[in-house]
Amino acid sequence: MDFTSAFQYKKWANLELLSAGEKQLHLLPKEDASFFTRILNHTAVVDSLFISRITETQELFSSDNTIETPTIPELRERMNNNDSWLINFSQTATLSDLERVINFHFTDGDSGQLSIYEIFVHLLTHGSNHRGMASRTLSSKGLERPKDTFTRFLHEAEPQRRK
Repeated sequence: MDFTSAFQYKKWANLELLSAGEKQLHLLPKEDASFFTRILNHTAVVDSLFISRITETQELFSSDNTIETPTIPELRERMNNNDSWLINFSQTATLSDLERVINFHFTDGDSGQLSIYEIFVHLLTHGSNHRGMASRTLSSKGLERPKDTFTRFLHEAEPQRRK
């Protein structure tokens, strides 16, 4: 599996959704605007937790979300940093790297064990799921949601595919 392309798509889709949210967040009821930001912040926190586990560094968070709700610019920076790290790591990861098993504790204290390959699949599907939830928050109020499909990403990144 080409994780680099998958993480490039994740980064692009995150930026597309954050841009749409930033333009329209003020049109959402306060509770929906908070949900939009917090569900995406949750994905950024989870990404960060697993990056720490891969790199065997101190985890920055003790929960799967933060107490404070970040601003969209703060969230964009957090997500961009995580996505950039995942892209860079995946570009040089060997099969041996992907098969390496990580033992860790979830933030609720339960123990876990995943290969880096499995972590990557989790981060990609987890992010997609929660982007869908955030996007639905916009569309449920009649607002525009981004056209952030993988096929659109590929055709924008490689316009020759349209020929």
